[in-house]
Amino acid sequence: MQSYTRIVNKNSTQQDSTSSAGYSSPVVISSDNSEIPVSTKPVSSPTKILQNFVAVSQYPELPTGCEMTSLAMALTYSGVLADKCDIADNYLEKGDVGSTNFYKAFVGNPRDESSYGCYAPVVVNTANSYLTTKHSALRAYDLTGTELETLFTYINSNKPVVVWGTQNCAQGHYSVTWNVDGQDLTWFTPEHCMVLVGYSEDAVWVADPIYGDVRSYDLSIFKSAYNSLQKQAVVIK
Repeated sequence: MQSYTRIVNKNSTQQDSTSSAGYSSPVVISSDNSEIPVSTKPVSSPTKILQNFVAVSQYPELPTGCEMTSLAMALTYSGVLADKCDIADNYLEKGDVGSTNFYKAFVGNPRDESSYGCYAPVVVNTANSYLTTKHSALRAYDLTGTELETLFTYINSNKPVVVWGTQNCAQGHYSVTWNVDGQDLTWFTPEHCMVLVGYSEDAVWVADPIYGDVRSYDLSIFKSAYNSLQKQAVVIK
C-alpha cells in the first residue's frame, strides 16, 4: 500500500501516521467523478460476522504494511498468535523499489512510507514460513480469482479471508511501471489489503488496517474494488 495515496476522505489531509483520529467521512469516486459516501455503519444486519475478531492498526510502525497487518490479524484469529512487526521484519521477503516483482516479494519495506506492497503469493509464502516455524498444521492458500460472494462460504466456516481492494473503496488506476527481469510490472493504486470478516445481502464487513477497526462497506462498491485488484484473496485453514 503506497502511503501517499492511502487516504481518500472528503476535505481531509494525509493521515498522521501515529493516529487514526481526525478522519472525515470516507468517499469513493464514481464513474462520473461524483463523490459517494462510504457508510461505516451496516446497511443491514450481517448475515454472518466473525465474533470477537480483533482488528489491528498498521500504524504507526508499518505505514505501508496493510498486507502484514492483515495477515497477523488472520493468523491470530486462526489460533496462531502473530505480531505484525515480527512478521514484517523476520518472515517477509522484501526487495528494492523498481527492481522487485510484487508477486514474489514486498516492494520496499512496510516500515517505510515510500514503499508499495505485495500481492497474494507473497502473503501465502510469508504465512506458511511463519506457520512452519510455529509448528502449526495450518497453511495459507491462494484463492485469487474467486468471486467475492464465494468467499462468504469461508466466513460461514469461521475463517477470515485476507482480501485486496482499494483504500476506502476508491476508484483506482495503474500508476508506476517497473521493468523487472525483462517483464513490465505496473502498480495499481491505491492498493489496499484487509480482512473479510462478515457479509449481508448488501454489505461486507472488513477489519481495515488503516483504521484499526471493523467496518462495513456497500457490497457492490467493495466488489468493484476487489475485482480491480484481480480478485486476490488468501485463507488460512
